[in-house]
Amino acid sequence: MHETPRSAPVTPREGAGSSGAGLPEGLGAFVDALVREYAASGGDLGALGGSPVTTLDAALGILEHCITALSERANREGELPPMSREEVDMLCFCVITCTTLHEAIERAARFCAMLGGRGAHLRLEIEGGRARFHMATRRLRDSPSALLTDLFGLAFYRRLFAWLTGSPLPIRGYAVYANQVMERDVLEGFFLQALTFGAPDNSFDFPAELLMQPVVRDAAQLKEVLAVLPFDQLFEPGRQWRFRDTVAGIIQTQLMRSGRIPRLEQIARFFHTSPATFHRRLVQEGTTYAAIKREQRAQRARALLLHTKAKVEDIAAQLDFSDVRAFRRAFRAWTGMSPQAWRETKSR
Repeated sequence: MHETPRSAPVTPREGAGSSGAGLPEGLGAFVDALVREYAASGGDLGALGGSPVTTLDAALGILEHCITALSERANREGELPPMSREEVDMLCFCVITCTTLHEAIERAARFCAMLGGRGAHLRLEIEGGRARFHMATRRLRDSPSALLTDLFGLAFYRRLFAWLTGSPLPIRGYAVYANQVMERDVLEGFFLQALTFGAPDNSFDFPAELLMQPVVRDAAQLKEVLAVLPFDQLFEPGRQWRFRDTVAGIIQTQLMRSGRIPRLEQIARFFHTSPATFHRRLVQEGTTYAAIKREQRAQRARALLLHTKAKVEDIAAQLDFSDVRAFRRAFRAWTGMSPQAWRETKSR
């Protein structure tokens, strides 16, 4: 297995990366590395904004933007057609009706096989009391874009399998096909797993007895989880941040996708708690769900007005307002100005 040295990174313009302050351990360094790879691949740093990243929701926005761009690049490099978001959702719905984890993995493999080159080649290997999940993607070995895309793919499947059974899925690290073209410490600090580079394909292993774990989720629960992905897949459980930051990150993800903001009842179920308990947890941190929604809408509105040419009407729709008049009233309450006047002031 080869671990090749990385060439000198491209330094992004000042303000495009993370200050590290206020972010969970390991996240700030990963955001900085991600921005460097994004810049090296020709990404538009202006799309990331000009302020240092100091909050979880801002880091989440950069993660989603950069990973999406780098995944597209990895597919182009390997001349691979992309797997669409709708196909990923359909894969999840196909496995939700399985009875055991073993059946779910086998069905996911068959689904991806039907997609041809758009889906990874999935297979399960059982030996000596261990089950190894393989995800072969045929991407390039010396591409940071391919390395990151495959790592997020492995993390997605591991989190999906654990969520299906409602139980942890202890693994001994990720083996990746790519060579070491990024700093090991940064990657392991973010994914919280030991990494093996230059492997025959992408994989992870876990105790084989867990294959008989029953699938305990249903389609209704899956719809709610899909509404807030990829946030739940991006971060390992156990990171130390405020509950309000987690909620803010979920809302920000939805707003970036032009999706509907989860209702209080929906997001409470996502955290496996009642609306009353969910509300109390936020109150203990000095906020409410309504306040977080307001903050995230205001932040996203300012970003869209400042960094895009989107019409005010389109921004209102993206932020899940009932109509443009409601958005204008809210924006004036946030800033004391109309959206158009604020945009003109900031563009001078």
